[in-house]
Amino acid sequence: MYKSLSKLFLFLFVLSFFWSCSNEKVTIQLFRFEKELFDEKSLASPQHFLLLQNKYGPFYQTFAQDMLSISEEEQSQAYQPSLSKFVVYPTIKQLKWEVDSVFPSLQDFEEQLSESMTRFHNEFPKDKIPAFVTFISEFGYAHVNLDTVVGIGLDMYLGEKYTLYPALDFPDFLIAKLRKEYMLNNTLKSLAIGKYEYQLKDKRFLAMMLFEGKVRYFIKELAPQIQDTILLGYSQNQLNWARENEGMIWAHFLEKKMLFNQEPGQYLRYINDGPFTIANGVPQESSPAIGVFSGYQIIKSYIDKTGASLQELMLEDNWDKILKESNYRPK
Repeated sequence: MYKSLSKLFLFLFVLSFFWSCSNEKVTIQLFRFEKELFDEKSLASPQHFLLLQNKYGPFYQTFAQDMLSISEEEQSQAYQPSLSKFVVYPTIKQLKWEVDSVFPSLQDFEEQLSESMTRFHNEFPKDKIPAFVTFISEFGYAHVNLDTVVGIGLDMYLGEKYTLYPALDFPDFLIAKLRKEYMLNNTLKSLAIGKYEYQLKDKRFLAMMLFEGKVRYFIKELAPQIQDTILLGYSQNQLNWARENEGMIWAHFLEKKMLFNQEPGQYLRYINDGPFTIANGVPQESSPAIGVFSGYQIIKSYIDKTGASLQELMLEDNWDKILKESNYRPK
């Protein structure tokens, strides 16, 4: 969407990051946009919103226009008319307080990101490491990806017992994942999709399934500590079901001739999240998104058979080749 950060934000990013990559180790420092936006001392300055606009550049514009739906006509005023109301609105201030109470510190998350970006730098030494920015958008966005920036919506990780999620009609299967344990997984997922979604020109189920599998493999390689339940968005029982029925799942796809199906309306039921996979011939006790599970298993088999590096895997978009060379034959 936007191809570069403002010069000031880029300078600050380089300053904070500044081959913090020495000795192949990367140190990530989060940009706490929500803290700066709501900072009471800074709000007293008539230049507050203009300074934020200059610092955060395209992210600031995306936050105002896309997340909060503020008119583009306010851009010349740094969106001050609407944002000045947003930051003092009682329910928004309450949300900001609740976010601060759940996330009094993000040091642990910064350390996790640093470890993952160290692995990323070693695997993709020529690729730029993005800046990571936190925000709140009143439950609109969990993540945004702007080429060189990954945004993280903290209000989408307040925990499965947070009372407003059910009030917003979020389904139970989604609420179970709206907790901080998913932040690293979903941040890396957003990074991977932003970098490689151009590969989804092929509209077959096979392509979508293997792309989703590659994304999970990417996450696992950069954060091996992430449990498969988090990686796949499963409960332990759902993970057990998928593993025990791996052969049946694959046989179902072959029987239904799904692999080369080019109708998203017919195959997205195997990719999308839900309480289970809602498709003819799939039992209600099934795991959700069994197409993602199968895609991940195929990718692991492909790596085992070919020894491809993570970079080679992520650049490979010949889906038929991946399937053939994986020699995937689940029992």
